[in-house]
Amino acid sequence: MSEPCVVSVIVPAFVASDAQAALLDETLATVEAQTFGAFEVVVVDDGSPLDVAAVVQRHARARAVRQPNAGPAVARNTGVSASRGSFLVFLDADDHLLPPALEAGLHALAGDPDAGFAVGPREEMTYDGAPVPWTVAPPPSQTSLYEPLLGFDWYIIPPSSVMFRRSVVEAVGGFRDPWGADDLDFYLRAAWSFRARCYDTPAVTRYRRYSASSSRDGERMLRSIRAVYARQAPLVSGNEALERAFARGLQQLTSIFQDCLVENVADRVRSGQWRRALRSAATLARERPARLVEAVRRSVSPSGTRAAG
Repeated sequence: MSEPCVVSVIVPAFVASDAQAALLDETLATVEAQTFGAFEVVVVDDGSPLDVAAVVQRHARARAVRQPNAGPAVARNTGVSASRGSFLVFLDADDHLLPPALEAGLHALAGDPDAGFAVGPREEMTYDGAPVPWTVAPPPSQTSLYEPLLGFDWYIIPPSSVMFRRSVVEAVGGFRDPWGADDLDFYLRAAWSFRARCYDTPAVTRYRRYSASSSRDGERMLRSIRAVYARQAPLVSGNEALERAFARGLQQLTSIFQDCLVENVADRVRSGQWRRALRSAATLARERPARLVEAVRRSVSPSGTRAAG
């Protein structure tokens, strides 16, 4: 704790299996490989069934803080409170922070003192860590990111693409809405009030893509994104461009999570989670009744597959 700390890397972690513990260990190893050395890692154990501290203690710059299970939004806020750095990076427990990440973020913000946060490009990998066959577009070049985020024309994935000044996180009040679109809510509040500094090289993080995640829970995410957009409605009222972005983004996200409901019904039937399957089916019947037939077909088809997420 006596070492200088410029950047705090905050890692919310819910570890319920040996596989998740191994991914956390792998993630923390990528932080240790940074080209910039004045950082700390705060791992927030979000009420995990397994011993997160045993993984964290293998990494000299990391320390664990434990809280009762409350979701990643609360865990990130706990990490902010427990951290010391003037700059913050939020790293998911199964992604990689590439070696130049911290140095690149600090360089970008030093070159633009008026920017509240810096956004760098990402790479992507499969769940098993293999390269993906597609290319990933760099962040947009503009400094005002509110409209593209609101319109879902571009999105910050994963959160470790961004380095925030601590003052920005504190000014917007941290994260809200656990168990849902808390990241979108946070990004919109930050982008409404602060300029961004985007850069297209070097890549700063590697995002692990897979479908079995809470962000593909259709019921939960539909409730959450609608609450997030309801908060933005008073801000955009009367501004035609922002009103169009609002409608476009809400429509796109609604469609995405209605598609997730089809996956949810099929997955839960195949795994024998009958109550959850019925609840998802009832929601789908209200949202997009025409998709129920597809959900049933996927439920009984051994070749039914999930969309990547």
